[in-house]
Amino acid sequence: MIKTLEKGLNKVKRYLKTNILMTTFVITSLINGFLVRFFTVQNYFAIKPILADLVVLLIITAFGYFIKPKHQYKYFLFWSIILTALCIINTVYYGNYISFASFSLLKTASELGGYTDAVFENILEIKDFIFLWQIFALTFVHLQLKRKNYYKKVKDENGKIRFLNTCVVSLITLGFFISMLSSVDLSRLNKQWNRPSIVMEFGIYFYQVNDAFTSVKTKVNEMFGYDEAYKTFREYYENEKESHTSNPYTDLFKGKNVIVIHGESIQGFTMNLKFNGEELTPNLNKMAREGIYFTNYYAQESVGNSSDSEFTSLTSLLPSSSGTVFMNYFDRDYETILKLLKEKEYYTFSMHGNNGSAWNRNMAYQYLGYDDFYYYTKDYEIDEKIGLGLSDKSFFRQSVEKIKEINDEHKNFYGTLVMLTNHTPFSDTDSFEYSVDIKTKDEETEEEVITPWLEGTKVGNYLKSVNYADSAIGYLFELLEEERKE
Repeated sequence: MIKTLEKGLNKVKRYLKTNILMTTFVITSLINGFLVRFFTVQNYFAIKPILADLVVLLIITAFGYFIKPKHQYKYFLFWSIILTALCIINTVYYGNYISFASFSLLKTASELGGYTDAVFENILEIKDFIFLWQIFALTFVHLQLKRKNYYKKVKDENGKIRFLNTCVVSLITLGFFISMLSSVDLSRLNKQWNRPSIVMEFGIYFYQVNDAFTSVKTKVNEMFGYDEAYKTFREYYENEKESHTSNPYTDLFKGKNVIVIHGESIQGFTMNLKFNGEELTPNLNKMAREGIYFTNYYAQESVGNSSDSEFTSLTSLLPSSSGTVFMNYFDRDYETILKLLKEKEYYTFSMHGNNGSAWNRNMAYQYLGYDDFYYYTKDYEIDEKIGLGLSDKSFFRQSVEKIKEINDEHKNFYGTLVMLTNHTPFSDTDSFEYSVDIKTKDEETEEEVITPWLEGTKVGNYLKSVNYADSAIGYLFELLEEERKE
């Protein structure tokens, strides 16, 4: 028994001694995987994600045995860069969306350029660069081994045998890992609906591999399963009986012009909120009192955020659970409110104070049914910039001038005004006048005392930005009322 153990230990020692670079790669990758969980889901030493990540790393390592020892550094360096990039991307993504990145989001990478300020100011932190240590550690070990003529001393082992042995160890590890999983864990992995939970149980590398397969499967299904899906979709709606075709609001605004205000990042809790007796959103509160206000309303957007809300509002369809509709499925024939109104001779348009390419709007809008899209430098004078683009008040002022011309040229119109100023990072607080300090009276002197509360915080900056957005909406109504009187 003792001899068998000694023999086994000697084999392990010899294996590690002749595979120092591989061991360094696996250990450093596992540490980075741990750091991702430490900075995000915070299940530091859970055994399941460690085993899952180890399975992926062993498979990567196995293919390295087909490369001669002196060339293995390039192979492991390549994978170190890939895995380090995945760790950084997912940590940054989690900091913004409390979720993890997906390969289905690759088409949205171009959007990062328009949101650079938000990334560097609110999202990207020094800790996100810690993952780079793996690349330096691997390079350092490689240089030390090279200096000691390690690669010349190590004999070229039989790559096929070591490949098979490593795969066997990987499968054994996978077996242990699977035995620890519940049916709920497997369901989440399959449906990808709770990514933080997947990373908690499966680790960042296993999650990313599964996500890659899921993204490819979606594209394959798209290519080969389209006809069947289309048939099922059509049959469902053809068999549905129409009901409730009218209600108390039917034809109430028939023949009227329509202006839709797309409010950026305005949360429901800001309604009727006051600081020192002053309403945060007086104009929205007034609209709620005098108009129709829906309180039992829940956001249905996916990773497309604002673009998803536009899509759902125009089509009454849910957005894609994988990727974004405006990027992946923009060139489809959708039934939209825009197309229905165009049958009634309505002119349809959208206006935005940001770049037309943001979230692929300039392409998607054509298929949704907009006749024209007015945006940023193409149609607006950038006379006041706040945050990501043209300030909302300048945007509304210039938009009303355009709407006036549209009204003169067309019988009826449907227009969407997409606001922008109240968009993360909420950093240009000098442009906003609202105060989130608390004012109280000193009991002894009865003098007014200002107590800093949310001033200078992210929440405070957001609330001040919301107040500006509300003020801009009030300003829009004033401009429209002036034009109506004329």
